[in-house]
Amino acid sequence: MKSFSHIIAFAFCATGFVSSQIHPVIIDNCTKCHGGVKQKGGLDLRTIKAALEGGETDTALIPGDPETSPLYQVVQVDSDPHMPPKKQLPVEEIEALKTWITKLRITPPKELALPDPLKPITTVIDQLIRDKWQAEKIAPARRSSDATFVRRVYLDLIGRIPRIPEINSFLADQNPEKRNLLIDYLTTTEEHADHLAQVFNIVFLDRAHLRKRSHTNRKPWLDYLRWAFKTNRPWDQVGRDLVLARPKSAQEQGASWFIHDQRDDHSQIATRVSRTLLGKQVQCAQCHDHPVAPEIEQRHYWGLVAFFNRSLNVKTPEGPRVAERASGGYDKFANLEGKTDQSQLILYSNKIITEAGGKQSSDSAELYSVGPPKQWFRKLKKGERLNKDLPNLPVPKFSRREAFAQSLTTDNPDFSRAIVNRLWALMFGRGLVHPVDLMDSAHPSSHPELLAWLARDFSNHHYDLRRLIRQIAKSTSYQLDSRPAPSAGQPPLDFFFARSLDKPLSAETFTRSLRVALGHENPNDETLRNHFAKILPELFADNFSPSVQQTMFLTNAPFFDKIISEGPLLSHLQNMKNPQALVHETFQSILSRAPEPIELERSLSFVDPNDKSSIQQFVWALLTSAEFRFTN
Repeated sequence: MKSFSHIIAFAFCATGFVSSQIHPVIIDNCTKCHGGVKQKGGLDLRTIKAALEGGETDTALIPGDPETSPLYQVVQVDSDPHMPPKKQLPVEEIEALKTWITKLRITPPKELALPDPLKPITTVIDQLIRDKWQAEKIAPARRSSDATFVRRVYLDLIGRIPRIPEINSFLADQNPEKRNLLIDYLTTTEEHADHLAQVFNIVFLDRAHLRKRSHTNRKPWLDYLRWAFKTNRPWDQVGRDLVLARPKSAQEQGASWFIHDQRDDHSQIATRVSRTLLGKQVQCAQCHDHPVAPEIEQRHYWGLVAFFNRSLNVKTPEGPRVAERASGGYDKFANLEGKTDQSQLILYSNKIITEAGGKQSSDSAELYSVGPPKQWFRKLKKGERLNKDLPNLPVPKFSRREAFAQSLTTDNPDFSRAIVNRLWALMFGRGLVHPVDLMDSAHPSSHPELLAWLARDFSNHHYDLRRLIRQIAKSTSYQLDSRPAPSAGQPPLDFFFARSLDKPLSAETFTRSLRVALGHENPNDETLRNHFAKILPELFADNFSPSVQQTMFLTNAPFFDKIISEGPLLSHLQNMKNPQALVHETFQSILSRAPEPIELERSLSFVDPNDKSSIQQFVWALLTSAEFRFTN
């Protein structure tokens, strides 16, 4: 069980007490009976506002007065009724709850005060991050060294460690603008586009899903992602490409795969679109309102499904496509109490899309701008299947997907916030909202003004992804050292971004870096990547926890030994007769730096230039070290 002492930190430090929030500890213990699923006694404890309103027995919370607050009274050992019903909170947590209620002050919610929209991005990032440090009296880490920076920026921007000539060239450069120039250069390379394509392939389709699918039809999809990132396609256009799935050019064709690969599972399409493009998990609202985020209701889930439930996969001469019917799709849904409602085309903003021409229950050719075969308009005979092998893609005059694509990318702050937060997490190792796909009221932003300002700036500058990535990388906050400030005492919590966070390498980045470290010219190896993808950490994981499988694989797997033994680096090192030069070369190739004096001393005591086994073991030790497996 999480400590209630964390509530206090959450309420007064992390967010300055965001209005209408109850910390997840209360949610964990109380909302099963007093939340979105059910509300015993009419009491909803998902928000402070609802707790103040109370249920059948008036308010549950009296700020400043725990002794008369029912929320505090019912957790006492001898209380009747007693909450939680089947367990007793520890004494220290009850005392922490008492302190929290005593200090709780309710103030009217304030609008976010955002910096001037004309300020440079890096200035705003550094200003708002620094404001939080000053408010919490946090000392930030020092600026990272050039050696640390060059490794970090190569890993984050092109998904591999730098080669020795790339390191040496950067370190020798005396231009004071060399960091900015390197960032600008790397973000225009093919490797940058390829790296982002690999990242967003997993974001959009996730690893578990990808493992279940054939790779045969995925090439156009990956080609689309590479093209989109290489040409810096505006992100709002990428969003439309994906959900509309109606390509107008050869380069856009692969975008249809995002929906097509869901195989007509409209619920899965809705949850995937919500998670990847809006940063919200909506599947919890399928049978009831969201259990912890009251703004996400059951009608939102079924509204999202309704936008896609006229869609069906077809084959055309141009390849797999997603057609759309012009009628039907009027689902009814019921909550756990049996109350039924009619689904509507509703967005999270509660805006309802009105269907042009009114309710269409029966299909006809007049409803299409590009019509389907006549077979689609009649009742199929027993055993007859709908013809999905078509000469062209049917397009209805009113398209639900088109209406959603327009609403998704127009005047919709959630759309911009979701990608800004994901890119921040990709670069910093943690989102401004964490986890990245739980952007709801139960998971407030650590820096709400910064997230809102960046989202506004992103949409105001034509959804320019490359510009945003560059400016994040150029910020002082991104370029901090990973070691806390010497005067910091206890290291500050991760969400203050007062130092560079240690980020585990993804399977893609680890594979590419491994091949570069071992001396291969081409860093890409799809077979190797697929192997590591089964073992290494997930992208954007909530928390990193090394598994036994990872440890066993890296320590004694014959497959890993074989990769090392066959690498050009090992052959090169075996031809070196000077032990000091050998150690330096190994450190530079794998860890992108020279060894410290103590490391050099210990390495020389182990490595024998005439003993192939000792050299291979030395290479293995550095490749499996935490320093290689993390970005810092």
